[in-house]
Amino acid sequence: MSNNIYISEKYLENILYDMKEIVEQDLIFMNPKGEIIACTDPDRLGTVHYGGKKVAKTGKDLVIYSDTEFKGAKKGINMPVRLNNTIIGVIGITGNSNEVEKYVKIIKRLTEILVKEGYNKDLEKNEIEKDRIIMDSLLFNDMELEESHVIKYENLFNIRDNIPRRIIVATIAGHEKKRILNKDKVYRLFRMLLKREQTVISLSGNNIIIMVENMSNNEINQMIDNIKTEVRRQTNLHLKFGIGDVQTELVHLKKSYMKASDALKWSILVTKKEVTYYDDMDIEILLNNIPIRYIYEYISKILGDLEPSEYREYTKIIELYEKYNGSIKKISEELFIHKNTLQYKINKLFKITGYDMRKLHDFTVLRTAFILKKFYKMNNDYILHRTEN
Repeated sequence: MSNNIYISEKYLENILYDMKEIVEQDLIFMNPKGEIIACTDPDRLGTVHYGGKKVAKTGKDLVIYSDTEFKGAKKGINMPVRLNNTIIGVIGITGNSNEVEKYVKIIKRLTEILVKEGYNKDLEKNEIEKDRIIMDSLLFNDMELEESHVIKYENLFNIRDNIPRRIIVATIAGHEKKRILNKDKVYRLFRMLLKREQTVISLSGNNIIIMVENMSNNEINQMIDNIKTEVRRQTNLHLKFGIGDVQTELVHLKKSYMKASDALKWSILVTKKEVTYYDDMDIEILLNNIPIRYIYEYISKILGDLEPSEYREYTKIIELYEKYNGSIKKISEELFIHKNTLQYKINKLFKITGYDMRKLHDFTVLRTAFILKKFYKMNNDYILHRTEN
């Protein structure tokens, strides 16, 4: 094989045995040194074929008419195998030339096609493994990265430091079972669609993690739109994305990942948005990190006496109160109720909870409680789905 190209010897052997069924003759595959590295005649494995060595050097087919013409050779036809215009080996068909010459073109072409296919598969496997190692080292390493480690990553993986990067975490919307069943298919689509230089993609659990470099929000939005469209077209699945903040140093990239994960979690549990930027979050940052037991205690204290139907009704009123900055006129118009009816409902909420949304402090308390109530419900549903599936 060429110094820079490696194809599995087992893969080559499988190719030869498959083709032997076509030509009904023994076949051998030699590296450029003439060493037989795969064959259908086990006795010849590991020996040197000097005719094959000549073919690798000249790049020309060689017909051998007797078993004594070249050391280590048998009569037959030997042909160079090229990959990307480079001779990576030689394939030989054993037998009388007049019997095997009819197979020469098809065997040579078929070998080059299959070798290229195997090489591309190996390349893809190597790229996937490389990306996984990069992500594991930068994002999931419990040890704090040192400067010496960063230099090693730069040299080993050609990942440059001190460049603006951010992490995107994506997942399939819907039940956990849907994520488990489809994650590999969607991951392959991501890899096919994202060929941008310095973009690293890895699968972690049921999430797909993307490290992008020097991309504006508009560029990220365009990239995500393309991904969503193609994934939906090929799989009919919907995706959600969390976008982390920009970090310029590799040692700090884990922060971007944590923030992207928070944004995705909020997107899954609370909002209906497909894409959530951490930079667009404000109070959500705080709410997203409150322990569940405190959330339950808070909503029980503030909203504990509300009936389910009342909760749904006041959720809408609270949202509109914030949207229209407390304008009773605009809120009542959107709800198609009289202003006095709206005032009655606001007074009723005050009697039930002890908080008057017309007061800034009380509105903040109520709004927070309604947000947390929604978050708490969605979080419990999310945990339930994970348990059931």
